Amino acid sequence: MLRFHLYVHWPHLPKNEKKLLYNVSPLTLTENSLSDGLGSFKTDDLPVVNPMCKAELKKEASPITNKLWKIALHDCELNLTTNAYGTYFAAGRRYTDRVYTRDISYSGILGLNAMYPKEMLRSLQVTREVVTKMGYKVATPEVIKEIAAPWDAITNDKKEIMAQFKSNSITRRTDDVVWIWAVDDLFKSHPELADWKWFYTNGKNNFEQLYSFWFDKTDGLYRGQNTFQDLQSDGYPDEYSQADCVLLKSTSTNSLYYKGMLCMANAATKCNLPEESKEWTKKAEALKAAIKKELMLPDGTFTYFKDRNGKVMPNQHNLGTAFAVLFGVVEGKAAKKAIDNYPCNQYGTPLIHPFLGKGKGDHNAAAWPFCDTFFFMAKEIADGKDYTGYNAAVLARTIGTKLSEKVEAEWGGFGSFHEKVPLPSGIIAGSGAQLWTAASFLNVCLRANLVALDK
Repeated sequence: MLRFHLYVHWPHLPKNEKKLLYNVSPLTLTENSLSDGLGSFKTDDLPVVNPMCKAELKKEASPITNKLWKIALHDCELNLTTNAYGTYFAAGRRYTDRVYTRDISYSGILGLNAMYPKEMLRSLQVTREVVTKMGYKVATPEVIKEIAAPWDAITNDKKEIMAQFKSNSITRRTDDVVWIWAVDDLFKSHPELADWKWFYTNGKNNFEQLYSFWFDKTDGLYRGQNTFQDLQSDGYPDEYSQADCVLLKSTSTNSLYYKGMLCMANAATKCNLPEESKEWTKKAEALKAAIKKELMLPDGTFTYFKDRNGKVMPNQHNLGTAFAVLFGVVEGKAAKKAIDNYPCNQYGTPLIHPFLGKGKGDHNAAAWPFCDTFFFMAKEIADGKDYTGYNAAVLARTIGTKLSEKVEAEWGGFGSFHEKVPLPSGIIAGSGAQLWTAASFLNVCLRANLVALDK
């Protein structure tokens, strides 16, 4: 039996009423069409695919939702890759067989844990095998001297790290702790697959041998990049060095550490280690207090990050805001205050509000559909409303109402879930069959209680 852990309870629609419809012009999702002001498509325009997973939707699903569901499953399956590590999920059409912990983890939480549990378990195991093999092996330019870690510069060329390990060095994935949330979610959803000893052993080793060096006891926070925001991308001020990007303290990544500690407390309990469980809970509570003290802005919203020198940015991050609410860093009225005024439009939610600098770039002035989905999940908790129709429409348009020329030519064109949406244009960009975008459509169907999970 398939299971899915929900973060929120929403009002049930009347029996037999079609779900996942949305009509706030210019974005409209009907039973048989999607339009967004840039273009439109109908159910019959969508490709016919036959995914390996045969899970069906309930009769409350519209014709277009049924077709998008199958495309989402098919897109996810296109990312299954096999090499010496085994069979695992890659991240998108243009990413070949690279091992990206954050893509795998977020995609699992969004829906792959429910729909592809065995493949997800292997994928998460692969991330730990790769990370264990790599440790602090980096290219010389990736050594961060301010962090007293056991750096091991094995090459002068960053590309050699990817070539040897099929993954980036720890310097470029300081949000690695996200895997702990993903495994906890998988094991709760599928207890028949749970190996709590493996989970707890790897989690404890990672905290001790990888993550501990990034903890700053002076304010109780972890240093490290904003989750998923690539170093020295437009998601950071123009003048930021590599070190600036990883010596900051972000709301998103510190929230992931908080969630990770709660998951470790649960794993310790499962392993019959009550005292260690209490210690993890104590650490989590201390980190939550530090997040609220150091990263909450005077108006009750959360900062994007505090820089290496202690300056708190006035900007916010949609994932930082979402995770603070999803994980219960803030609850009730405080959660509503944290998220209420974050902007949304027909293209989703901007990664950063307000934009940095001149408001350019895919990691700054853009909406990413998987981020939108976590954000809408958090808003459902904060205000008790149902955003699944809106969420579905934002995701559906990434099939391709209007695509950039590069996307048309190189990365899939119309008919699969794409990676990102630059703003303010709203023209769809990036890889086709993008894993975490497709997983997000699975998520919205699961949240809307449309999936026949008993089949």
